Amino acid sequence: MRNSKYIILLFAAFFFVLIVRAQDDEKFSSRPTGRGEYSLVLYLGGGMGYYASTNGAPAYLQPVVARWNPVGTVRVMWHPDHLLKAGLETGNISFYSYSLKDSAGNAGKISLQATPILLEWSMSLKKHINIFAGSGLYILKTKLDYAGNVNSNKLSVGWMAAASYIYPIGKEVGLGTEIKWLYAAETSNGSVCGQLQLVWRFLKW
Repeated sequence: MRNSKYIILLFAAFFFVLIVRAQDDEKFSSRPTGRGEYSLVLYLGGGMGYYASTNGAPAYLQPVVARWNPVGTVRVMWHPDHLLKAGLETGNISFYSYSLKDSAGNAGKISLQATPILLEWSMSLKKHINIFAGSGLYILKTKLDYAGNVNSNKLSVGWMAAASYIYPIGKEVGLGTEIKWLYAAETSNGSVCGQLQLVWRFLKW
């Protein structure tokens, strides 16, 4: 219930910002590149995520949890000639992994990864600074190596929120940094991520 309240407050704040007139931006912000111009922008991101949830193995298994794990994402945004942008994001998230040992001394390892499929919206706050929010599905993949190998999949609804800074290095290319929160709500798995991004405006009309 508490997480649901946070989600509602986040989206309320996001849409409140939409009514505020933003400053003019340069090419790789979330603002339009020119009156009447449309474009598609690719964001390739890679970095590390910190597993911020408390889910994990039972204490009696003596788990050793690895909370820092790699995160890679791909996002394509449609930039029309007005403030709000839309797009899709996917990638691969390693939420956590841990080694364990039972009372008989048998060792094992469990990892939880996810592939998000998220519909996102974006806008510019200031020059080079953008915010993103979205929701969709997380395809969760659990791998267990303990007295044999077991793989299981599960779908979870979820959401994301992010803020980025993008600096142009060419006519159609920029480099960025992004901080994001990725959350699979149904299973209460969340990760705070920091990424470096390559941003490429690959099509405009």
